[in-house]
Amino acid sequence: MKEVLVLYTGQKYKCKQCGECCRVRGVPLTLFDIERIEKNTDKEFALYDLSRKKFVIEKRIWDNGCVFLNDRNCTIHEFKPLICKLFPLGIFYNPISESDTPYVLKNGEKVYLYVDISCPGIGSEGDSFDIEKILELCQKIRIEMAYTSNL
Repeated sequence: MKEVLVLYTGQKYKCKQCGECCRVRGVPLTLFDIERIEKNTDKEFALYDLSRKKFVIEKRIWDNGCVFLNDRNCTIHEFKPLICKLFPLGIFYNPISESDTPYVLKNGEKVYLYVDISCPGIGSEGDSFDIEKILELCQKIRIEMAYTSNL
């Protein structure tokens, strides 16, 4: 599944539990993500990606899947990384296209939300995202990533 991002304009989403999102994406971690997960599992999972200069979740060698993917189910769903909670949306701080309209976080920062339309859950089923909750999550991701990057 190759990522195909388009501006989020209220597209509907209903997870199909195919597990593809957990097989093809690199997941950056905040120190808070690592702490939340470590409290709930004994599995080693965090790596430092020198090229991206970020902590990332480890992938299985045999299928490139997340180490917490069991068949098509996330074994850490209740405390999964913030980036996973955002999927199939992606947050960007610069627009992909000049004509894209930003959302504004409570701190005044502009963000651009895109949706990955390669996800089988995007379509006519399900609901649109609660944009207020998404923007709160985006703000939390931004704060936690900034804290993690400044160490």
